[in-house]
Order: sequence, then structure tokens, then C-alpha cells
Amino acid sequence: MGKAKHRAKGARATDPIATGSASVAQRHGFDDGFLGHESTYSVNVTEQIALGIDTVMACVRVIADLTADAAVGEYRGDNRLDQESRIVRRPMASVTRRTWIWLLAATMALYNGCYLLRRFGRDSEGVAFTLEPIAPPRVAWLNSSTVHVDGQQVNPMDLVWVPRMTFPTVTRELGYMIRLAREAFAAASAADMFRSGYWETGGSPSVYISTDQELIGDQADTIAETYATKRTTTPGRVPVFGKGAHLNTLGTDLAAEGASDSVSKIGTSIARYFGVPAWLVNVPSEAGSLTYQNASSAGLDLVRYTLQPGYAGPISDAWSDELPGDYLTGRHVVMDLRHLTEGTTLEQFQAYQIATGNKSWMLPSEVRSRLHMPIDMTLDEAGTPAPAMEQIGVTQ
Repeated sequence: MGKAKHRAKGARATDPIATGSASVAQRHGFDDGFLGHESTYSVNVTEQIALGIDTVMACVRVIADLTADAAVGEYRGDNRLDQESRIVRRPMASVTRRTWIWLLAATMALYNGCYLLRRFGRDSEGVAFTLEPIAPPRVAWLNSSTVHVDGQQVNPMDLVWVPRMTFPTVTRELGYMIRLAREAFAAASAADMFRSGYWETGGSPSVYISTDQELIGDQADTIAETYATKRTTTPGRVPVFGKGAHLNTLGTDLAAEGASDSVSKIGTSIARYFGVPAWLVNVPSEAGSLTYQNASSAGLDLVRYTLQPGYAGPISDAWSDELPGDYLTGRHVVMDLRHLTEGTTLEQFQAYQIATGNKSWMLPSEVRSRLHMPIDMTLDEAGTPAPAMEQIGVTQ
């Protein structure tokens, strides 16, 4: 009964996917007979290349770190349950819940989604014993009903796609972030390599030495090696040439005006792709300075426009869908990111003072619990002030 209830959850008679008229491949964003995969691109940007770009790494790290720090709770309606389900406490048996969320959010950032593989069977309620995050490149659809993960065939029904975003006409594979933004990623990678070569050789790497003298044997190689060695070990040393020799530049000099600004704009573009505020990953913002923006409003923007709709929301939905019962009226998972929008300590304590003052809607013991302080139920008596508020000098 539990398994049938779990499988039927969320199914509607008018839904072709729920009623089975759509194939398994269509449920995963692919068409029958043609998987929609395209592997030929002008620029090949792999995950390793993308993560080698400092701005990309910073964006992925910020998104994954903050999403993994969410306060997770299991609810029935609006009431939080005291005892969480096994799959909520530890969704993947081999790692902690925080690590599981981190892996899921990081993969979603790079690929605009992530697979969850149900493994080791199901319990008596029809709930999978473990949910393993699977990066899309690890999944290979051989046809509309045969799929391999890391070369091993799996049941397509055990794969769950957790989307960050879904496009109307772009296939799932073509909608990966590292493909949609491959030009920006490739430009940033090329700029890093050019910059590295520039400084490793002590200057512009695209130069040549010309001379009116005839060069015999390996004299040209000797001159080139000597010049490269001098510029690498003592980059500030002025090169001196004799007998009509000249140093000529072929490439762009990074010291030229505008080169650094162009590289910074690439970083700003990458931050926009990820939906991360530019200042948070230390790249210039074209919207102007945010120096005077306070911590709570900055955190609110990040949660409101990026973390909640793009990561916490989809993860919570997929997680809740693994629980037995109806999604709306039954148990569901909530990932709370409100702590990211809290202001300074003074602002928080002023808010707590209002909450526990006249016409209070919050008890002092609840405030102490939020502050991870020992619970003192005597402070909840009517008319008893909250010492924790008065001791810091906060007045109404």
C-alpha cells in the first residue's frame, strides 16, 4: 500500500506524464528516437576548465556553501514535526546532509540541474534508502528506455531530475550552464592563460628579436633562450641588444590601458550568469558601488533572487516528493535561509525586544533558543522583562 501510494503521489488523470502516455525519456527532457544531444562546439569548456576560472569557482562555492547552510525541517502543513523522516535526516547514507546539499547545489549551478539516483531499494513506505546526486555527464542515454550511470545500466524510473531552470525549446543537455556560458568561460580561461604566460616570461610572451647580422647554427636558439631566462628571473631588467638587433612585439601588452578592465568585465558577465552579486565574488559591478548597502539587504537580494528560487526551492520540492503521501497536505521539506537576511547583532536584538515587548508575539525563552542560550522558562512569566535584551543596553 505504501509503495503504491508513493508512486501515485502527485499524479493527475489529465497529466500525460503521470498517466504513462509519455515515455521515460520525455520525462527526463529527451524526445523518443532523437536524444537532442549535440557534442560539436566551437569552444569546448569542460567542468575542470570552468572551475579553473576563479570567478566561476567563487560563484559555485558561494552558492553551494550558503545553500548547504540552510536550516532544514520537515513539516506537515504549517506544523514542524519533532521527529524527521529518515530520508530527511540523512538523504545519502555515505555523507552528511550538509555535504549532500552542497553536492546537489554545486552541480545545479554548473549544469542548471542535477540528477538524483534512488539506490539500495525502498523501505516499507516506498521511500528510497538513499538519494545520490549524479552530475549529468555521468548519465548516458543509449535510447529512450536504456540509461547508464558511470557505465552501469540503471532503471530510468530511479533517476530524478532536479532542475534549476527549464527552457521551452532548448534540450536539457544544451541548457547546461557550462555550455550556455561557454564563450564567457573560454574568454576568462584564455585571459588567465595569457596573463600567466605574460608574467612567467616577465612580459609580453608574443615578441621576436630581429637582427641584420647573419645567424649561424643554433645562435638564434641561444639568443631566444638567453632572453627568456633573463626576463623570467629578472623581469625588471632592461634588455640590451647590439649589432643591429631589435625587439619587436606581436601580442597585446597587458600593461596597455583597458586590458585589465576587459578582464574584469568578463568576471562581471560570469557573475551575472550565476546570479551572484558581483561584489560578493570580488569583481567590479557595472551597477555602481554597493559600499553603503547593509548586510541584511545584501543577503536578502541573494536569497530572494538566486538561492531560494534557484536552489533551495527546487531541492525542497524534489526532496519532498520522495516522502509518502500528498505533497500539499502531507509531509514536505522546507529549507530555511532566513538567517542569511539577518542584520547586525544590534538590529537583531532590537527586533527581539519588540517581539518580546508590549503585545508580544515571542517568548523570551524562544529568543534564548534562537541565540543558542540555556532556556530559562521563568522569563516567560507575564510582566517579566528579558534580561538578555536589557543587559546589552537596547531600549525602545
